[in-house]
Amino acid sequence: MAEARRTLVAEGYDAVVLRTIAERIDIKLGNLQYYFRTRDDLLLEVIRDEARSDLEAIRGIAEREQPGIDALRQLVRTLVNKWRSDSGFVFSTLLFLSHHQRPFADAYREVYARFYEVLERAIERAQPGHDRSTYRTRALLLTALIDGAAMQTHTGPRSQYVDAVIDVALRIALDPT
Repeated sequence: MAEARRTLVAEGYDAVVLRTIAERIDIKLGNLQYYFRTRDDLLLEVIRDEARSDLEAIRGIAEREQPGIDALRQLVRTLVNKWRSDSGFVFSTLLFLSHHQRPFADAYREVYARFYEVLERAIERAQPGHDRSTYRTRALLLTALIDGAAMQTHTGPRSQYVDAVIDVALRIALDPT
């Protein structure tokens, strides 16, 4: 899986070929296919593993003993930085494939539902007292902002840009209305 992820990020979707991956990790193609019958099976597992890693990172932030606003700020910073790097490439591949293949569409919904849950809880912790639909809407908007921020590659000084995204994210999450 590590070689498939590396290949996907460094060389692109078309370069993820089971035979090539097997050669690079010095195993027989049949052995690789025992675990991943198709390239799609391998890519789905790479994507799910990436999502688990990102979720673990933000859950750790969300569960720390710190003021809710600080947790939310750090959570957004972490996701923007991750999604502007290799994780973003992996999730962009998921988005593209989700428009063409049902298993990827299902994985997309599953992965993002988990991100929404963590964001909803973080927003609620930062600003309690709203109904579930308010937290869900704000989590969806935050995710759209973070996804969009990840797509902006020519933004000038990275830290200023990320700080600006965090400021907007906090306004979305903590809107008193």
